Amino acid sequence: MSKKINWSGEQLDAIQHRSGAAIVSAAAGSGKTAVLVERVKRLMLDPQDPVNADEMVITTFTKKAAAE
Repeated sequence: MSKKINWSGEQLDAIQHRSGAAIVSAAAGSGKTAVLVERVKRLMLDPQDPVNADEMVITTFTKKAAAE
């Protein structure tokens, strides 16, 4: 069972951003990876304007985040 995440306003802004590229920069443990994963899920599953995975570049800088 998945738990519901209560996204902050800034996190939702990053997740819902649709007008071009987005950079997410924040302190360690602030939920950056979760935000990026949610953003990718929503972009790919958008019923009106889905984005193909091969059209995205997603970069992370830690082994732990990459594993997620």
